[in-house]
Parts: sequence; structure tokens; C-alpha cells
Amino acid sequence: MTGHIIEPERLGLWVAVTFVIALLALVVALIGLNRTNDLLYITQTEALLLNKKIENANPTTSLPAVPAEEAQ
Repeated sequence: MTGHIIEPERLGLWVAVTFVIALLALVVALIGLNRTNDLLYITQTEALLLNKKIENANPTTSLPAVPAEEAQ
């Protein structure tokens, strides 16, 4: 009663279907990596733009410090 789980006649079909599923998983993973890369780039760009806006809105922080006068 030891039969095959996959019938030997259909082994090629199973291999082909498994290969197609693996290719689809690879495509989905590559699309996910591409989207993550784009999101990371956009987030870093927005952070730099916000930093630049903050620096332009508060110009007193970029002025050099005035040296203190010495008491005589």
C-alpha cells in the first residue's frame, strides 16, 4: 500500500506548476523591493526638504555667535 503521493505520469505537470509559482513569487518579491526603494528615496527627500524649510524659517540659528566682552 505504498503508493506515490504524486502520480509518476503527472510529475512533469507538478514540476512545471511549481516552477511557475516560484517565478511568480520572485516577481512579487522584486516588485516589493522596488517599491520599498522608491518609498525610502521619497522619505529621505521629504526629510531633507523639511530640514531646509526649518533652516530658512529660523535664520537666527545660522548666525555666528557674538563673543562676550571681557570685564575690566
